[in-house]
Amino acid sequence: MADQIAKASAGDTDGAHTVHGVRPVRVDDRTVFMPRWVCSRPPKALAQAVKYASSNGDSRTVQHATDLIFEIGLALGADSASDSAGLPLGLLDEAADIIEQVAGRIETDGWSVCPCGEDHGQTEADARVPGVLRGDAELIRKIRAKGDA
Repeated sequence: MADQIAKASAGDTDGAHTVHGVRPVRVDDRTVFMPRWVCSRPPKALAQAVKYASSNGDSRTVQHATDLIFEIGLALGADSASDSAGLPLGLLDEAADIIEQVAGRIETDGWSVCPCGEDHGQTEADARVPGVLRGDAELIRKIRAKGDA
């Protein structure tokens, strides 16, 4: 059964973007602590990924990224009196991967923030977004790497 689920949800399987509820298993439950102001970057990048995935019909990415935003919010609210917050390493891995995937879809699949077919100036914005998303993914990976230290 697990093999069938994995096959159905693999990114290169036709229609895989419609498979819901398939999420990676987080084996690594360690956390990394960082200043709260840094913690705002992953949800902002994930929100942008949600916007693009939603506008382009990828509900699976929308659901996964939204779950990650919620989890980050839970981590941030856990001890709001502290100057730092602890985020699970696995959550950061998933966030960076989704953000990177959406950047790629914008470039290779022509995802647009407004896929209506009319030019509203979104072409120029869409061209800049992948670089910004990749910068956020890189920041997340750097934060995550501190958890391995």
